[in-house]
Amino acid sequence: MKKITELLAAVGGAIASFFMQMPPLVWILIAVMTIDFITGLICGAMGRSNKTENGYIASNQAFIGLMKKALIILVVLLAALLDRAVSASAGIQFEAVMGATCLWFIASEGFSILENVALMGIPVPGILLKLLEIMREKGETKQQYPAVENVTEKKEEQDERAEGNPDDSETSTPG
Repeated sequence: MKKITELLAAVGGAIASFFMQMPPLVWILIAVMTIDFITGLICGAMGRSNKTENGYIASNQAFIGLMKKALIILVVLLAALLDRAVSASAGIQFEAVMGATCLWFIASEGFSILENVALMGIPVPGILLKLLEIMREKGETKQQYPAVENVTEKKEEQDERAEGNPDDSETSTPG
């Protein structure tokens, strides 16, 4: 029993040591990714997700979302390894690649949170919706989120459905 306790303490200490050494940008990225996943789940629970045909939560889409977030962490790890290689060869402290990578993913996840919030019907400042629309038009969000549609149009459709005025062209019969 003592050996098991020592082993668990060693593993716990190693994990804590690893997490304590992470730069603040990585902590921020993990927090933003968590918020994005939670807002995506809420959006799906409300039937307003644009990731599924019916707008509700689908386990395969949730799994795909988690796998994408795991891949983001792996990309950040690769960037950190590149920084270490540069630091070791140049003899200086270097964290530019990981920092830039984290900032890019933080911004990307932030736009996904904004999209989820807008789809849930929560008022979002018009300037932020316009920025999201500009990014969508330039294709910057389509690459990461292929299901991204014009958030304002999607919100209008949802509002119409909530008012009991569905558009006839969007109704479908089970078949």
